[in-house]
Amino acid sequence: MNVTAAALLATVALASASFETPQTKAALSAIEDVEQRFARALDARDRPALEPLLADRFNWIHASDGRVDTRDAWLGNAAKGMALTGQRSERTEHGVSVELHGAPQPDTAIRIGRIRLVDTANKRESWLRQTHVLVRGEDGAWRLALGQGVVMYEGPTLDLALHQRYTGTYVISPERKLVLTWEDGALQATFPNGARTQIFLASPTEEASRTLGAGRLKFTLGDDGRPVAASLVRGDQEVWRAKRE
Repeated sequence: MNVTAAALLATVALASASFETPQTKAALSAIEDVEQRFARALDARDRPALEPLLADRFNWIHASDGRVDTRDAWLGNAAKGMALTGQRSERTEHGVSVELHGAPQPDTAIRIGRIRLVDTANKRESWLRQTHVLVRGEDGAWRLALGQGVVMYEGPTLDLALHQRYTGTYVISPERKLVLTWEDGALQATFPNGARTQIFLASPTEEASRTLGAGRLKFTLGDDGRPVAASLVRGDQEVWRAKRE
């Protein structure tokens, strides 16, 4: 597992204030220290190093099937290299944000990042949105209380050059737009309702399906192979169509 320096670039969203205080600055530094130690220990399958980083009441919810591991079960699997797919793949972290709760001294943190796992041998990759909840104990130390992932993509290695061609603004109406941007090595979508997600293309004309309820994007290509329009489709129904500016 290879964790890049992107993990250190955490964007802070405070629940009660829009500025950084000495307490929040110290909390963020301590949390990132825990995350780095956690990543190194997990990579090394080092149970003794992992144990002090986990809260007594710890749970891990697996992204693949919703399975829940208790503290002891998860530590046992981690020592065997079975706790995470990331223990068997090249792992990088992107777009990390940290939200702190509690005042004046933060006592709970929600850390969210996008995880890319690359299986070079089989030419496949996965993307997850991973959430860590950390709590500060009576001794002042931060520990991981919950880990949970959501699989966003799992399939063949993505063609990044192809994805970059889709950036732009797609207009449904003057008030409603789909905006695709290239951020931190990935194609990000802001939908008309303000929701944001990463986009993964299954082909030049269609997004890899996220869930049946969410639907998927379809693209109309021009003569040069670049998208000129996008539509959101659920089942066989087109929900909206947008023309690229």
